[in-house]
Amino acid sequence: MRTATPPAGFAVRASSAGVASSGLRRSDYRVLRDFRAFEVVNAMRLPLTLDGFRALAVFGSIALVLLGTAVFATMMSVLRDGPLRHDTAAVLNWGFLAILYSAVVAVLTEVVSSRRLAVSGSPHLELFRAMELPLSQVVVRYGLIPALRRTGILWYSAAVFLVVFFEESSGYAGVVAASASVLVLASCACAYCVLHFASTPAQRIGLHWRYVLFALILGLLLGAVTGFLLPQFSRLGSLAEDPARFLPVLYSLVAIGSGVLIFLSIRAWRRLSYFRISFGRERAGSRPRAATFGRFVVTDLLSSKQGSVIATIVLAWIAVVGILLGARGILPLQSALGPGELDKTLIGAAVLLSLGVTEPMLYRIGPTAKLHHYRFAWENGCSAAGIVVRLVGIYVTAGAAIGGFVFLGTLLALGIAVPGAVLAGAIVAASGVVAESLSRPPATTDGTKSNDVMDGLLTLLLISPCSLVLVVSPQFSTVLLLGYSILLILGAASCLNQRLLRLRSKSML
Repeated sequence: MRTATPPAGFAVRASSAGVASSGLRRSDYRVLRDFRAFEVVNAMRLPLTLDGFRALAVFGSIALVLLGTAVFATMMSVLRDGPLRHDTAAVLNWGFLAILYSAVVAVLTEVVSSRRLAVSGSPHLELFRAMELPLSQVVVRYGLIPALRRTGILWYSAAVFLVVFFEESSGYAGVVAASASVLVLASCACAYCVLHFASTPAQRIGLHWRYVLFALILGLLLGAVTGFLLPQFSRLGSLAEDPARFLPVLYSLVAIGSGVLIFLSIRAWRRLSYFRISFGRERAGSRPRAATFGRFVVTDLLSSKQGSVIATIVLAWIAVVGILLGARGILPLQSALGPGELDKTLIGAAVLLSLGVTEPMLYRIGPTAKLHHYRFAWENGCSAAGIVVRLVGIYVTAGAAIGGFVFLGTLLALGIAVPGAVLAGAIVAASGVVAESLSRPPATTDGTKSNDVMDGLLTLLLISPCSLVLVVSPQFSTVLLLGYSILLILGAASCLNQRLLRLRSKSML
């Protein structure tokens, strides 16, 4: 029986085709690499050529790694030989908990931050498609390599920490194994997030129930793990002396989770397609018609980059609340501050956090950005009082919600109720509306509110009465904050009503 063999020329042609394909892939990647370097050089306005920038980036990265390693290792060595020399087992346990939290944060940022739009939301995606650059190469350069750098920093930091606190014991081996397991799972999760978001249409993060549920479940799991580990740390070395209690379970979870993530990553890699992203982007651009005026305003906010910032902050707070709920076994904690000092601190924190939500919100849907829209709605039959009530309700609710998270977090963590935190959030939102109505800053080219010094000064001036909590008792300060918040809310409604009725319609100009 003779076996048919392909002609020699066929093998040569197949080999040549493979070499050509490999060379083409390398050429495509070099184009993307140079384009990314050009983006950085152009954005930073550096007087460098691309070759000069690449050389600077290589040597700068090496120098930064060496310097960072020296500083971090020196700091850990000083702690090891100084105040922590008798508590090595406890330090290893705390180090593992820090690695666990860092891994969770790394995965969470891949989901809720702008990194999820690095590929599918790139403004150059159509250019890459026109240049016939494979989407897989774009994903490697813009998604996987940056994710590899971030997880690599986490791996390297954990390795330096474990090397500095090296000791020959079964407890040390257990901490190393547990840390490596957590980092493996986190690396697989980061890679899957990159591939998943690169294979689906770009959509901004919003307060969708899936994201809220994900943040809450992640917080509950992290809180449960923390609640299990922290009691062990009070008995030095108890966690490390018997790693067999939890390591097999951890290995099983990591193996199952990593296997599932690798399988899903392969599916997402095979699903990469310009057509899928472009078609989905056009389809996602057509949003359903809002049923009410208030819903239209909220939808417009959450579909913008300002809404993405607000949604990220709110999801982070939901995760924090989930952590506190999951760690109920070790709560409430004892605070070193007295009740009065704690109230003042928490109200100040509520003011700062509410500013972080109120300012992006007013930039997008404040009186300056949407005043002509509100006027148009009034001219088309909507009640002026109804428009004002809805708008003030949206503004105040957003500010008070952040204060409510501070209130709930304090109640869960310390067992102390601070209602002034909720009132402070409402005061910040109402102050922003009144200040913007009085200063009347101009609008930018995209319709959002421009930065205005007078607007910022008026906002800070209207918020300043919150400092009354520093000089009066907590009970009396709560009553004062309640009265002041009602006064500001009524003032904000009056300012909006006056601007709405006195504004000339653009159709009349």
